[in-house]
Amino acid sequence: MSTRQRVPFIRPGNFSFRAAADQLRTAYDGYNEQILFHHIAVDFVFIGESITQFWDLQVYFGSSSKFIINRGISGDITPIMLRRFPADVIQLKPKYVHILGGTNNTWRLDAVDVYERRTPEQINHEIISNITSMVRLSKSSGIMPIVGSNLPTGRDIPCFPFETLIRCPNNSTSVRNELLAFSNQALKHMADYEGVIYVDYHANLVGPDGKTLRSELSDDSLHPNVLGYNIMADVLSKTLSNKGIII
Repeated sequence: MSTRQRVPFIRPGNFSFRAAADQLRTAYDGYNEQILFHHIAVDFVFIGESITQFWDLQVYFGSSSKFIINRGISGDITPIMLRRFPADVIQLKPKYVHILGGTNNTWRLDAVDVYERRTPEQINHEIISNITSMVRLSKSSGIMPIVGSNLPTGRDIPCFPFETLIRCPNNSTSVRNELLAFSNQALKHMADYEGVIYVDYHANLVGPDGKTLRSELSDDSLHPNVLGYNIMADVLSKTLSNKGIII
């Protein structure tokens, strides 16, 4: 097979020895270059954290003939999502970008080091500011943003190895769920103001209290299992269909 000169593309590089996003940087750089080199027309990019990475988009949407890319990274936080956004979204020129992130920001509620700890107000500001910036970057590049609400969490979240600074066991589930519900309201307001699509996963995954994840939808009180993803896929498909978009 004949070869030709490689195309220039954006490589954000590694962020730090503690950035979860570094774990997939080499792989995603390689995937991005292959897409750009072969001039693949991308329909959707999903960017986010582990809830996005673990969502097998091919299973749920593979029959639609759309070209869908998953750029979720387990342990990622919204400031790093924003920093890698030009590489993992903008340069791929998708028609739509699905943005879902913020849950991992809330681990700072339980940071052992007082200098790493953040208040709910600080975390909320960070989530809204970062995702608003992603939305505006998308719009300025002719990409339609789809903003997903953050999911509620359950009461038995285990310790995860990607973040060594967090006190374990987790003691902030109630505070976290209050924060996520409040942030979701702000995300919806922002999406309405910016004229972009908002997908309310939260309302379809909570239990009777309106804030806690239904236990049957997750095996670790955080990540959806197949039942949770079934609901998310259905909510997304219906929301987009109401806008005349097929995924």
